[in-house]
Amino acid sequence: MTKSKVKKGAPKRAVARRLPKTANEWVVWFRRKGGHILMSALRYALILCIGFIILMPILKMASQTFMSPEEVGTPVSTWVPSVFSMEHITVAFTMMNYPAALAYTLATTAGQVILQILSAAVTGYSFARIRSKGLQKLFAFVILTIVVPPSVLMLPQYLFFRNFDIFGIIKLITGDSLRLLGNPLTLYLMDLCGVGLKGGLYIFIFRQFFRGLPRELEEAAHMDGCGFLKTLFMIIMPNAVPGIITVGVLSFVWNWNDTYYANLFVQNKLNLMVKLKSVSGDMENNLWAIKSKVPGDYYFQTANPLYQGAVLTAASLLVIIPLIVMYMFIQKRFVESASNAGIVG
Repeated sequence: MTKSKVKKGAPKRAVARRLPKTANEWVVWFRRKGGHILMSALRYALILCIGFIILMPILKMASQTFMSPEEVGTPVSTWVPSVFSMEHITVAFTMMNYPAALAYTLATTAGQVILQILSAAVTGYSFARIRSKGLQKLFAFVILTIVVPPSVLMLPQYLFFRNFDIFGIIKLITGDSLRLLGNPLTLYLMDLCGVGLKGGLYIFIFRQFFRGLPRELEEAAHMDGCGFLKTLFMIIMPNAVPGIITVGVLSFVWNWNDTYYANLFVQNKLNLMVKLKSVSGDMENNLWAIKSKVPGDYYFQTANPLYQGAVLTAASLLVIIPLIVMYMFIQKRFVESASNAGIVG
């Protein structure tokens, strides 16, 4: 007689796990499983605590934003307002001229992101692939731009753009230097030259990512007659999507929230962060100026500090809403890209 063969792919019979019955068996089971259970409990507790610390300010902002003005400051409605109201966010929306400010900030920030990705990719690829001792020594200056605080360079940068000239050529032709202050061109020039906000960090991320790519890609491109820039933009950049996403998201968030360079060089009141700062400087007069532009049945209080604080909270929420929306759509790709960019090589 031949033995019956078991078909491949047949489901295995589930083996029932026997729970301990005696006291000694329970002690052995807890010794074996107790450490794993304890570490899992501690891990989940840590995640919940960190999540609460991060989300608590946003939840509190949302609660105060949609709270009725009569309830602001009362301990009864701390998290969930008993009366829903759109007054605070409507007043903040009107006071900040939100549609125009949002369009301006989106346009300027998108331009900065594109220029920073372009300059950081070219510079990072040069540091990663060009074999030159002198060039590698220059990478120390890139690290120096990450370490040195921006405030240290504030005065020379301000004077440079106040009397902008390139080796005296502009003054020789026109008779005077250019004044670029109050113009977004100053930020674009800095981003294009790789010395914009966090520019050194973006160069470092691209350098580390490009060092992890196989050199066979460039060798095949060079055999086909591609030069340095053509190889970078036609072969390398399509394979550098994780680095581009990581740098793009970081650049967008930091440039969106920037007040240092925006106040120092551009000084444009349409920028959302500059607008928020100017609004918070003199809330009573700003509220009084728009009193005729909001519905008359609102519980409008220009001199009440609690009311002013609630309007300022609503204005802050309006500033961060675009970032939250962006992260909701891109968070999966960003987490995956951040794990692959800047840590290889």
